[in-house]
Amino acid sequence: MASLPRPGQGIARTVRQGWMAAIVTAVIATSATAAERDADNVSLACHACRGLLAQMADPKDGPVFLRSYEPANGASALHPALENTAFTYDNALALMGLVACDRTDEAKRVADALVIALQSDRFYHDGRLRNAYRSGATAPAGEAVELPGYWDAARNLWVEDGYQVGSATGSTAWGALALLTAYEATGTGAYLDSARAIMRWVDASTADPSGSGYYGGFFGHEPTPEGVTWKSTEHNVDVAAANLWLDRIEPRELWETAAGRAQALIAKMWDAASGRYYVGTVPGSDRPNAETSGLDALLWPLIAIPGQDGKADKLMSWTERNHGVPGGFDFNDDRDGIWLEGTAQAALIYRLVGPQEKAAPLFATMREQMSPGGLVYATVKEEITTGLKIGPGSDSGDFKYYRLPHIAATAWAILAATRWNPFNGGMEAERLDWNKQCHPKS
Repeated sequence: MASLPRPGQGIARTVRQGWMAAIVTAVIATSATAAERDADNVSLACHACRGLLAQMADPKDGPVFLRSYEPANGASALHPALENTAFTYDNALALMGLVACDRTDEAKRVADALVIALQSDRFYHDGRLRNAYRSGATAPAGEAVELPGYWDAARNLWVEDGYQVGSATGSTAWGALALLTAYEATGTGAYLDSARAIMRWVDASTADPSGSGYYGGFFGHEPTPEGVTWKSTEHNVDVAAANLWLDRIEPRELWETAAGRAQALIAKMWDAASGRYYVGTVPGSDRPNAETSGLDALLWPLIAIPGQDGKADKLMSWTERNHGVPGGFDFNDDRDGIWLEGTAQAALIYRLVGPQEKAAPLFATMREQMSPGGLVYATVKEEITTGLKIGPGSDSGDFKYYRLPHIAATAWAILAATRWNPFNGGMEAERLDWNKQCHPKS
């Protein structure tokens, strides 16, 4: 409640009616502020959802993958490596955002594309997803789903990115989380079956035999992609959450054991002295990588993993000091700019865990950083660093984000605005009613 004026400010404190009038005024003012804030969040979610819908192909084209990035600053094209690229993680979030926006039919089109990708890979038939697929309508039934790439005229060859055709553990688990979201929203058995297949592959192919967590997955082309030997805190959060969700639907030893394995690694990455989660391990061991920090690894355990009571205040204090920048948060602790996807993640954490008032300036930033097409930009500056490598053989710190309209940043903005927890199917969400709240408003 807003504080009442102190004595000496011209209000007759000795009159009972005066006190009651002051209290009623304060309550009305506070309620109006909350109502305005809620209306702003609904408006943001509706606007962002329209942005996602605008990226989808014609409904009659059926299953579809959304292109992850759009051109910016008047450019007519993206870098060839992104021109037809639909990252699995980004599309998983877009699916969730569409469900949160009460656009289930459109979300099903993305879910159907994920199922087709799982069943119609050009080489693998073991339950894995690739990190990216060709954007747009998927291939007809019976044909291999297409992967992103481009023709390099100078070298006279077709180029596919080693990361995009690989299978990161976290990206794959996000595919399962998205399909579980679609299953909960529609009851379609194929989505649950596909989520099961994905998580069985994760457990069979990326688990550390020691019982402590899951490795990072595979980089590069079939038939012999390179196995990644570091373990990511964020990836293990994704794996734990997907298995915990499956265990809620159908309690089984496989899901319980797999969730426990991932949680064992997450527990090792907690540094109680500083109040932070390390980003993961160095290759080939469980020794924490203390050289850099990742915002998602810090934030996501608070809403995805049981047993976080008592950590939030200390963890968020560390995160604010080391990742906070005016108006938002950076991906890593060099604080070289606002990462809008992570800023939306932080807004969701504040809304679900608290203190809620800290979300307001983050929402203001998101509203300011929306492209003319209705997508939230990936960054505010032209580029920011992450401190991470794209692949095993790449230069350190070559993974960057650029100021491009981004479907994942847009989806996280929707999730934050609707209090939708992507790790449990939005159990605490303020679900939108599209027809009442978003349509025909513009």
